[in-house]
Amino acid sequence: MQSILSRIHDLLLPFNCLFVTAAPVQLKDQADLRPPPELPIELWLEIFQFATYVHRSATIKPLDPFTLKHTTTNVMGANTPTAAMRTKLALVLVSRSWRRVAVQMLYQHLMIRSPARATNILQVLEASRHMPDSFSSLTSYGATEAFGYGQCTRHIEIYTFTRGAGDIRYLHTLFKIFRLCPNLRTLSGTWMHRLPIEFLEGVSGLYASSLSALYWNEKTESLSENSPLSTPEFLGSFKSLRVLDLRHFIGVNPLSRSSCPPSATTLPLLQDLILSTHSRSLEYATILCMPSLRNLTLHSSTYDATNDELLPAFLKAHGPSLITVDLPSPSLDFEPDSDSTITRGTATHLNPDIFLKPDHCPNLESLTFPATSPALAPHTHPSLRRIGLRGVRSDGLYPDKPTSTKIHLFAISSNKYPRLELIQTVGFLVEADTDGLIKDIFIWWVEKFEKEGINFLDGEGVLWAYAEPDHEEIILAKPKDPTPLPVTFSVSPPEKSQNKGKKAKYQHE
Repeated sequence: MQSILSRIHDLLLPFNCLFVTAAPVQLKDQADLRPPPELPIELWLEIFQFATYVHRSATIKPLDPFTLKHTTTNVMGANTPTAAMRTKLALVLVSRSWRRVAVQMLYQHLMIRSPARATNILQVLEASRHMPDSFSSLTSYGATEAFGYGQCTRHIEIYTFTRGAGDIRYLHTLFKIFRLCPNLRTLSGTWMHRLPIEFLEGVSGLYASSLSALYWNEKTESLSENSPLSTPEFLGSFKSLRVLDLRHFIGVNPLSRSSCPPSATTLPLLQDLILSTHSRSLEYATILCMPSLRNLTLHSSTYDATNDELLPAFLKAHGPSLITVDLPSPSLDFEPDSDSTITRGTATHLNPDIFLKPDHCPNLESLTFPATSPALAPHTHPSLRRIGLRGVRSDGLYPDKPTSTKIHLFAISSNKYPRLELIQTVGFLVEADTDGLIKDIFIWWVEKFEKEGINFLDGEGVLWAYAEPDHEEIILAKPKDPTPLPVTFSVSPPEKSQNKGKKAKYQHE
């Protein structure tokens, strides 16, 4: 009876205000809200780190060019440092329990762009030492010392473009920040002004035994009396380095100094080295002793000519230890931008043949270079297993067109590289391309290399192939290597093709 009366009331008074009734009204959206599940603190930390991960904030180590890429389906796009910081700030303000977990992520990556920002960061770090929930660590004397939020810092990124960045007081503030960050692992510095030798010695004294990644960018273009004071001994003092970026390193002229003992320039744990074609970058890399070096990323500029003597000298010293070589497309100021720009295709490229010579890199297993590079010479390499092509476009894969991509692909064979297992188009996704014939063209290349026992994959790690018309279940294939990585295969939806079959794609994970 009550429901009938309320129905009549709604018919007689259809325009009834929600706030006329005195009783509280529970909205539908509020009724569906539920508290977050009770998870361990470690799981919440993993979730927060995944939601705010940005590669360049976590490490300066370049991504493996053979890392599988996927067509993005997220309208928000990939994480950026600004978006990740906003998410971290929101997480800190949710509750006390979330704040205890998320506050350590808030200070993991400190970006210092000006003296004013450095002063603010220093004040916050010093004030956090006196908070009740401040972080502390055990000193060498057994006492407990409070470092505050600086205990959580893993990466500090410094810029000196603003006014006042050349003042000595700015360096004093930076050094005080360094002293409050004992667990720092990555240091990135862009220096527009000459650094005092005392500052270099102070940085070396603080992090010589703990720093694992270093990027030292000295923007000074003049190699005169105002040139930087960085020396090979300064780089060699960081004995725990795993990653070293010398793209913009200038330092003192190594030819004007007497030879130093090998122990002073030895980096025993270094595995990843990022260089440029700048003369000082190659000269210092040649001087350093790096017995554990495995991976090389060599950037070339669109305006800087490569010295024909420095690169062979570097390969003579470190070539036998190299396993992976990555040659990004030429870019302005050696920055890793997109591989599809027109200026990169027309600029002078490094010749990848220099790394395929047997006396330079005899143990090389992986080589990545732009599709617009000079054609490969008929060198044979007994240990090469993977080849990556950057900047591939759909029009360059047509077999009937005279393109550099076609020339490179026809120059690759199992006779020249007997251990070759994989060719991958780095960054080029067949599924995302708008060319209506690209799948058939890509399959043509797949079948060509399949005859030689070589897998031809796109940037998504997909091996495209034709399937029989009545083949509906999952297709399995025998791998070439008896001990490969796990491989899963999936069949794409049926599509018409020239041979009236179905196209199947094999996903390599």
